[in-house]
Amino acid sequence: MKIVTVAAIASLMLAASPALAQTSTNPSPLAVNPTGAAPTWYTAHGNEMRASKLIGSTVKNDANESIGSINEVVLGKDGKVAAVVIGVGGFLGMGEREVAVNFDALRVAQDANNRTVISLDATKDTLKAAPEWRWAGDRSNTTGNGSAPTRQPVAK
Repeated sequence: MKIVTVAAIASLMLAASPALAQTSTNPSPLAVNPTGAAPTWYTAHGNEMRASKLIGSTVKNDANESIGSINEVVLGKDGKVAAVVIGVGGFLGMGEREVAVNFDALRVAQDANNRTVISLDATKDTLKAAPEWRWAGDRSNTTGNGSAPTRQPVAK
């Protein structure tokens, strides 16, 4: 009899647990989506590229010389790419300085092997003479819990 009673109590507890879990309050739709607009789903287009493929890419000049590599992609408040931060000079990250270039100044194309080629009408010396890009705050904070970094070019 004890075994039957224990089994019955255990069965009732298991059956009641999903009902208890469903009694939590849901946040109002305005708390989750303050505009009240339904999400719109995006479909990729053929002329787009991923930021992850831009970062680390070599930037070449019109003479096909390597003049730096893209370290960061900077987004504007509207969500569009505003600039890229290019690492110039140095060796294996040592002694490298960063400069920001408006995204519109880059030319992005595909070569004969369907690889992305990024070029800029500049020389290494031009980039070395450009104002150095510095981030205010910790740019490694990508969790959304801190304040956004602000850009501050350094005057020479």
